[in-house]
Amino acid sequence: MPKHFVLAAMLLATPAAAQPVSEQAISDYVESHAATTHLGKIARWEDSVCPGIVGLPAGFTKFIIARVKEVAIAAGAPVDADASCKPNVQIIFTTKPQPLLDGIRADEPVLLGYYDNSEQAEQMAKISHPIQSWYETATVDLRGKPVIDSRHSGRSAAAQTGSHLGDGLRSAFYHVTIVADPSKLGDHEIGALADYIAMLALSSPQSQDTCTDLPGILNLTIAGCHADAPLKAMTTNDSGYLHGLYHIAPGGTLRAQKEGIAFGMKETLAGR
Repeated sequence: MPKHFVLAAMLLATPAAAQPVSEQAISDYVESHAATTHLGKIARWEDSVCPGIVGLPAGFTKFIIARVKEVAIAAGAPVDADASCKPNVQIIFTTKPQPLLDGIRADEPVLLGYYDNSEQAEQMAKISHPIQSWYETATVDLRGKPVIDSRHSGRSAAAQTGSHLGDGLRSAFYHVTIVADPSKLGDHEIGALADYIAMLALSSPQSQDTCTDLPGILNLTIAGCHADAPLKAMTTNDSGYLHGLYHIAPGGTLRAQKEGIAFGMKETLAGR
């Protein structure tokens, strides 16, 4: 075989080298995925994650719960292995999401997250996505004492370090509510939806409407986003973000948190 044919065959058989990901793309991804709490920090789970689902057949319920736990374990988040644990991640499938949220707003508004007034609470309770999440968070002090974030709670008694590197206070999820409308999700496979739910269960996004340069599972329901390569599952960018989130040092500043998450993403993308 002529040498140039051998060389051509070798080139065709060799996968193209992955293009390096820019610092800006990683930073943009982190910014769109990292919502801050009332404390001004990024929350994550400190209690063991226990997902529960209502509104789906048993087979789908089992599949999604298993996937949420699998993603959590891979990220380094604590997971409750007891099948009968009390859910702190409540996943609700309903074709009438707004009446459901109206009920939560009336009966348990703290589940919506922190708000300063009733107008904010009303706005937070509006359905705007086919899958949507709400986060009840707590501020945890140096002694590990959590205080639910609400307009009635304060930080004056919390134990702090006073260091310029961080005050030692950290934000943690206390309860996550995820509502999905199956009538608007028929175009998506159950595996992709499970990954989307897992991402929402383990991290609080700044936006569900930002089509980031780096593909991520939260782009799944954004029309036209990455249309050339439709998402079917969680990406390496997603798993890298979660790895970074659950390996950052607790109690650091918001900047330190974001830098730590970005570093975790870089490690994951580099295959380390």
